[in-house]
Amino acid sequence: MDLVYFVVLVGALIFVHELGHFVWAKAFGVKVLRFSVGFGPKLIGTRLGDTEYVLAAFPFGGYVKMLGESPADVIDPADHARSFGAQPLWKRVVIVLAGPMMNLVFPLAVFFLVFLGGNELTPPTIGTVYPTLAADGRLLPGDRVLAVGFDTISSFEELTQAVRRSPNRPLRLFVARGGIVHQEIVTPSEVTRTLDLERAEIVGRLGVVPHEPTNLVGVIPGSPAEAAGLRTFDLVLSVAGRPVSAWRELDDAFREQRSAVPVTYLRPTRHADALGGLGAIELFQPHVAHVTPQPGAGSGALRAGLEPADLYVRHVRAGSAEAALGLRAGDRLVSLDGRPVRLFASFLSEIESSGGRAHRLQWRHGDTLREGELRWPREVGTNEHGQRFERVVIGLEGGSPLRVGDPVPNPSPVRSAAVRAWESTGEMVSLTLFSVVRLLQGRLGVETLGGPLMIFDVAGQAAREGSTSYLTLMAFVSVNLGLINLLPVPLLDGGHLVFFLVEAVTRRPVPRRVRTIASYVGLFLLLALMALALKNDLTRRFGDAPRATEVRTIDHEVLE
Repeated sequence: MDLVYFVVLVGALIFVHELGHFVWAKAFGVKVLRFSVGFGPKLIGTRLGDTEYVLAAFPFGGYVKMLGESPADVIDPADHARSFGAQPLWKRVVIVLAGPMMNLVFPLAVFFLVFLGGNELTPPTIGTVYPTLAADGRLLPGDRVLAVGFDTISSFEELTQAVRRSPNRPLRLFVARGGIVHQEIVTPSEVTRTLDLERAEIVGRLGVVPHEPTNLVGVIPGSPAEAAGLRTFDLVLSVAGRPVSAWRELDDAFREQRSAVPVTYLRPTRHADALGGLGAIELFQPHVAHVTPQPGAGSGALRAGLEPADLYVRHVRAGSAEAALGLRAGDRLVSLDGRPVRLFASFLSEIESSGGRAHRLQWRHGDTLREGELRWPREVGTNEHGQRFERVVIGLEGGSPLRVGDPVPNPSPVRSAAVRAWESTGEMVSLTLFSVVRLLQGRLGVETLGGPLMIFDVAGQAAREGSTSYLTLMAFVSVNLGLINLLPVPLLDGGHLVFFLVEAVTRRPVPRRVRTIASYVGLFLLLALMALALKNDLTRRFGDAPRATEVRTIDHEVLE
């Protein structure tokens, strides 16, 4: 089946490319002698009017043969006006340019069809507010954003777009909170977003996401919840008969409670020798506890001695810097460099952006407060683009499972699909252009180039992942095909456009001998490029290809 997926992908893109040349040639009255999908021996073909339509044996290219396109063509005087060379320069430019442009337009149609099925969007409800960022203290978990300025907001995606477009510009947000509509003036901070291939863009950031913690709990030592038998990482299902599935629901369920209430929960039990020793699994066993919250005001869950499990360590890798420092599963992170840790994601972000310096970490082990200083190790390696990267090695796992509210209907699915198709195609064009630039700069290794074997492999893999992955791959290859054909290399469409540019400047066609020599040079370059791509393909499949996961640890240090 992989062969079928490969032939369909390549054949469709070749057909689209050549169709661009064909349609505009016909529109301008140029006589088209042959429309061929593939090279080599003809498999099937038919003639309609002046044109022979052919499916050839090797689906690695195609061509539209127009009368007078080759200097060696013999042209009947009666057909001279219909020859390619007899057309005004602008018409020849349009005909040649139409092929690559079809490859760039085709992804718009593909993505539009993919995104047209997206009839549900993420609700515009704040799930988590990141500490120290723009929204901290202004927006609260559970706030539902109704409008940004005079623009009504119906999804979190719309809120994200409005914020990204407004770095350092105050935004007036209308939010529903506790049944009341509030106005909040929030100024998104300006951040530089790093993209693939060392690209970057400046965007606005509020520091909010739609994801909120689930009902997985951390238990405070000495609290009513601990006395009742609850333990960290228990999953609470109901409080006083009220089902809960998110942390805010759990907190609300405890808010008005002053006496003992039944709490049903699931407790994970690890089985190390499950399936006859083939693996380790966790089974959740149901339990019931009666919890009496402490009197007073404030968070109901906190009065019961419960908090989100986000800051509790789930696992510490053996031999890691954290293990050497003394952290263990179940410990709670308290502070980093003297500042309280409020969110595990922010904790990771601060470590990764610290430049490898040492940190003072404080954590709670049971009811004992501990602290120590360590410098997290760093790793260097190469990514899938052959570029060097450096990252911090985190040896602990934390963070709470997250959930998103029920989806909302898309109010304008057609417009939304068109906008997303334009954005996705633009991103692919940018990625391809930067790939060429980085190759020319020597900052992207030539070993990343791929040929037919690589397309064969990824086409089969994408098809097995589903139609969306397959169509996305088809769009990406189409963009690459369109832009590569615009390179100023003889035999490619870009080479013909260079000849036309010279003709426009000198007011006369490029001499036949020059075009012939340039064609041989272009053929040599293309054959060399194909040989390099084939070598890379064979190395990936049978040799020691570069691995993006190969990294080297630089250092780590633990200071008590």
